[in-house]
Amino acid sequence: METTSLAASVLVAEDQPEVQHALQLLLKMAGHRVELASSPDEAMAAVHREVFDLLLVDLNYHRDTTSGDEGLKLLEDLRTLRYESPVVAMTAWGSIDLAVEAMHRGACDFVQKPWDNDHLLRIVNKHVESGRTQRRNRRRQQLEMQDAVAVQRRLLPRDLPSFPGLSIAGECRPAGDMGGDYFDVFSMGKKLGICIADVIGHGLPAALMMANLQAAVKVTAAEWLSPSDLCSRVNELVCKNGADDKFISFFYAVLDPQTRKLNYSNCGHNAPILCHNDGSIERLDQGGTVLGLRSDERFHEGSLDLVALDRLVLFTDGIPEAGTSNENEYGELRIIELMKTRGASDHARELLDALLHDVSTHCNQQFDDDITCVVIAAEEFVAETLQAAKS
Repeated sequence: METTSLAASVLVAEDQPEVQHALQLLLKMAGHRVELASSPDEAMAAVHREVFDLLLVDLNYHRDTTSGDEGLKLLEDLRTLRYESPVVAMTAWGSIDLAVEAMHRGACDFVQKPWDNDHLLRIVNKHVESGRTQRRNRRRQQLEMQDAVAVQRRLLPRDLPSFPGLSIAGECRPAGDMGGDYFDVFSMGKKLGICIADVIGHGLPAALMMANLQAAVKVTAAEWLSPSDLCSRVNELVCKNGADDKFISFFYAVLDPQTRKLNYSNCGHNAPILCHNDGSIERLDQGGTVLGLRSDERFHEGSLDLVALDRLVLFTDGIPEAGTSNENEYGELRIIELMKTRGASDHARELLDALLHDVSTHCNQQFDDDITCVVIAAEEFVAETLQAAKS
């Protein structure tokens, strides 16, 4: 009789005491710890208490029943529970159709009663070791993902630069563990670099591409470099290092806090919304196509002046597209209306919190995509101070 050096915990779900005892004795002699369950309900209670190395599950729990329905229902319940341990199905009334159905419901193998001891132990040991390997791999992947999430969160700015008369706030909320959105606001001498981006895609590949983008922006950006030139240089790197099916919508601007002059280039991104203090709206849409499409792409620039009580909102498409259906999307008009209705003295953080709360309420906090937003608010007294200095 085969034994294993790896003692395993095995749950035997079987209603006949004689069969229970025979399986228990066989498995204990092979070095395994055995727990018994006499019904599907007892089996489900056991798996809620403990993670077993393997489940040995009978498909029939009444002697006058040969359909296997009870056991198949148990397999379905285990799959619904997302129970990760391997499950081996057993029945005295086996058929090819029943075995196939058991495998479809989550069983990894099938044994017909009466069983051959050595054959049964080979199956048990094989799947115990395979299950342990799979759990170790999943655990390693989970730890790697946790590390990747931590790294990505560290890449997002914690403290944004502050200047007299300008308030700036930004936030990124990934829809899953890893996001494809990114924003940054950083000082370059006497000027500010402002950017927001969205990778087409999700998960680790999108997060890796976004990390590469952030690194490219940080090493390329300079006070003297125009937004269009930066976008051209970063685009070349994205085309060189990115996948053929991965593109990035990107917006980059340089703001002079003293003059309130803002130069920008929009690379296929949602056009930021500038709400002027007189109620008029301006969209920042000058630039070009998304990054990663053509390495020789050249980008245009737009420019504007921020004046007293202007509010500039940068966002990814997760905000306007938030909603239960296409007919119920949040939309960009709601962003505009919210900015118009907020108090004139609101700072950027208050405006951002109000917008994110409104979007979350609209979609019942059920986001299908990452959401990222940056708000810049110009305060009134700075405009007056600058006007006095000019006169």
